[in-house]
Amino acid sequence: MKVTVENAGPCRKSLKVEFSGEEIQKEYDESLAVFARHGRVKGFRPGKAPLEMIRRMYDKQIVEGLHEHLLAKGFQQALKEHKLNTVAEYDLKKSELKAGQPFSFSLAVDVEPDFELPTYKGIEVDAKKVEISDDAVTQALDRYLENMGKYEDLAEARPVKEGDMVAVDYTATVDGKPMAEVSEKAKGLAAGTDFWVIANEEYSFLPAFGPQLVGLKVGDAKDISVTFDGQSPIAELRGQTAVFAATVKKIRARTKPALNEELFKQLGVKDEADLRATFRNMLQGEADRQEMARRRNLLIESLMKNAVLDVPESEEHEESHRIVYEMVEENTRRGVPEQEIRDNIAKISESAKTAAKDRVKLRYLLKRIAREEKIEATDAEVTALLNAHAMRSGAKSAKEWLQKAKLKETEVRKGLRADLLTTKTIDALMGHAKLTGAGAGETKK
Repeated sequence: MKVTVENAGPCRKSLKVEFSGEEIQKEYDESLAVFARHGRVKGFRPGKAPLEMIRRMYDKQIVEGLHEHLLAKGFQQALKEHKLNTVAEYDLKKSELKAGQPFSFSLAVDVEPDFELPTYKGIEVDAKKVEISDDAVTQALDRYLENMGKYEDLAEARPVKEGDMVAVDYTATVDGKPMAEVSEKAKGLAAGTDFWVIANEEYSFLPAFGPQLVGLKVGDAKDISVTFDGQSPIAELRGQTAVFAATVKKIRARTKPALNEELFKQLGVKDEADLRATFRNMLQGEADRQEMARRRNLLIESLMKNAVLDVPESEEHEESHRIVYEMVEENTRRGVPEQEIRDNIAKISESAKTAAKDRVKLRYLLKRIAREEKIEATDAEVTALLNAHAMRSGAKSAKEWLQKAKLKETEVRKGLRADLLTTKTIDALMGHAKLTGAGAGETKK
């Protein structure tokens, strides 16, 4: 057997294996001998049929089995001789296989990158000091209390403010025609009586309708223009601008609950000072998490900047497809219209391509560092993570969660192990990092 391996690009090898006619004949004869001992031929007991008859009857099966055997044997020999760590194989080409004739095959393989690790201990990381101001606590507490508040009629007359709840009467027209005549499906939208609207963009029942009520008083009338985009569920209104002749009937404002004993008891705190301390701790915890994430990102950026390595093209493509899927899913969850996603798929794909290369590069860097530092993700740790995922999903067991989600346990465990190993390795790098800046002396839990 002759094995030839040549470079075919970054992380890519061209592999060729050749067997001589004598080697093929020997392999064929060995397979034929097995069929001669165990093959069934009518009129003969096993092992007693003439060899030529066995050859005629079982030649096709022998060649098929020999074909798979030679491919596996040659490939394994190539990996062993040239110490190849393959991640993908493709473009297999092979000659015809016949007893006594030379046989060869070739294929392209992507291999793990061979690179020198950059210095990964003592990386300088700028550390900011995280402090929560009294104003930040007050603002967070105010927002929380506002969300707890109830809408109540105004004690004194005033214009509509952002966030108020406003009752309006309205009728809608499109190009001067009643909206109900423009579209049968728009009848429910064409007019409203004592219709309550939140006076802000986020909770407005139509885009830009609510904000246009700000500044109006009870009894004021206003023509409110609303343009329907190309994704409107009512086809006849797409791209059209409707005019809503609206009159304000009533205004309600959200009233924050008072800071009193009843509220403190409800929230499980002793007094206002205890409540503010609770909010300060909550804000501090979130700020600390954000700061730690920022430091980790800086460390990764520095590590990547000093690392020189190519990545397998097949893994880069696979990761790119995965990122495109993630980005499309995220846009869909955010309510981005499908057509808008389609229109921007080229930009999404280009962005994914860049991100994919960095992801794969980082993966190999961390994998090598983990090996150098003997960092491992144990089976017990992976099982704990698997059970935690199941609990968060509301399942009684990991098995139940996997069945409901239609996931394969081996694949899930593989992904969890990789994620855990990445986390532990970055944690170890942070432990070796040299912190600089105002927060360098702080110890984060």
